[in-house]
Amino acid sequence: MSQNVEALLAAAQSRLNAGDAVAARELLQQAAQAHSLRAAVQLGTWELAGLGGPADAAAAVRRLRAAAELGDATACSLYAQLVAAGVAGLQRDFGAAVAWLIRAAAAGDMRAAAQLAMLLPADAEGADDRLALARSAAAAGEPIARAFVAQWPAAAAQRTVDWERVRERVRLPHERPLPASVVRSQAPRIAAMHGLFSRDECIYVVLKGLPLLRPARVATADGGSAVDPMRSNDAAKFGLLEADVMMQSLDVRVAAALGHPAENGEGFALLRYEPGQQYLPHCDWIDPQRAATQPDLERWGQRIATCVVYLNDGFEAGATEFPHLGLGFRGGIGDALLWDNVRPDGEVDLLTVHAGRSPIGGVKLLLSKWMRNRSQAGHDS
Repeated sequence: MSQNVEALLAAAQSRLNAGDAVAARELLQQAAQAHSLRAAVQLGTWELAGLGGPADAAAAVRRLRAAAELGDATACSLYAQLVAAGVAGLQRDFGAAVAWLIRAAAAGDMRAAAQLAMLLPADAEGADDRLALARSAAAAGEPIARAFVAQWPAAAAQRTVDWERVRERVRLPHERPLPASVVRSQAPRIAAMHGLFSRDECIYVVLKGLPLLRPARVATADGGSAVDPMRSNDAAKFGLLEADVMMQSLDVRVAAALGHPAENGEGFALLRYEPGQQYLPHCDWIDPQRAATQPDLERWGQRIATCVVYLNDGFEAGATEFPHLGLGFRGGIGDALLWDNVRPDGEVDLLTVHAGRSPIGGVKLLLSKWMRNRSQAGHDS
């Protein structure tokens, strides 16, 4: 890399540290134009996140695809999740996403290696490759892999990863049959699914989301959001940069459980409730009578269904309650509660008022998913 490019990258970091992301992005653009792969990949992530300028998913896709084709491991990993998400006109293709993920892991991207470890079955044939991938990622400091290596049974001997065998053995979460649906209410429709996620999948989601947690917010009368005493828990939203191939496959699985197209779903949210924290009775549907919500409804549609997945054990109480129905649900790890927020005629259902109750003697962790009645392509990207 030329001295000039190094100077541009250093200057970009300096401007970012000083709080001037706009100037930093301009310097990254100069470095990328000087054929710096490192700058191109960083700029692509900024374009996805809208850092230092407007979000531009289409530009990010082009930039990261070009860097991936040149062999950059991080770009391969990021491009894999964009293909899995079907971003900016890309066809959602999990086969291609896995191929890019394997290419990323083989080139040294440890986040890709950790995902592949999760996507391999734990049976006798898959256990060795699974552990070898996790060990290599853990040795490089990848935190999720380190957590799993500590709890997975050790193999008799370390072996080299066979990438073709990995490609053949990968099994994505959305490819598994869904559990039986247990109806808890007919009107509104509320159902439980026991074991929608595996224990390892729940742990993976938690480890991905914990660093992102912030005080949860509620919608305000002017159409914005704010921290409010009615909701005292913490939350973390999975955007394009956080929703990797593993998360995208879980997303498709939840959409199938809800019976709605995956593209109509908002991004996952991790929810954490510590003792004393709760979400007082509320509805997930967007109020069609409030003037401030009209632009959102007209552009993105109504929130017609919800799924929450319980991600951990080790706490008491903490049910999801529907006070108008006298109904409560407290799932075990991997169990899901799913419900419709609107009636069959499309009108919002007042009976879907629900509350997230506080746990006792432990921390409650949930994954939440809202489905709308139209595509969310480009929403919160």
